[in-house]
Amino acid sequence: QDVGLKGSLTPRELHPGPCLVEGMATGLDGDRGTIPKHPQQLFFDNVNPATRLLEKRRQMYEVQDALENQKARFAKEEEQFRKKEEQLRVKDLHLQNQLVKFNKFLQDNEAKRRRSETRAHEEAAQIKQKDEEIQDLEKQLQDSKATCTKLEEEKDRNMKYEEFLELVKETCDDY
Repeated sequence: QDVGLKGSLTPRELHPGPCLVEGMATGLDGDRGTIPKHPQQLFFDNVNPATRLLEKRRQMYEVQDALENQKARFAKEEEQFRKKEEQLRVKDLHLQNQLVKFNKFLQDNEAKRRRSETRAHEEAAQIKQKDEEIQDLEKQLQDSKATCTKLEEEKDRNMKYEEFLELVKETCDDY
């Protein structure tokens, strides 16, 4: 049968045997877009040139379709990877911000701890100084009490002389 370029016959009608491109386009397992491991062979022994041209065009279109599908799948995967990369970038930026805040928090706490330690050392030094002052004042108090007791005793000893002088003075007035 002589068919021109504009014939309405399908590739199966053109060649009833196995089709190389159909095996490629649908795969051996029926999965569209995968290339089979062992493509079926197509024999063009007794086929006219127009039929060969149609078959080659059909093969070319199927390969082009498979290529477009693969490009679309790659573009979709690339977009997914781009979105995932952006999500990771945002997450990384968020983690970096949290790390900066946490470091600031740690530095603030460390500064507070150092201030507290310094204040505690200063207070301990002041307490020690006040304790020494208390001890000095207590010693002075004891010394003052001892001096006061001695003076009281001396006063009591000297009172008899005052009484004597008073008595002498009273008797002297009579003269």
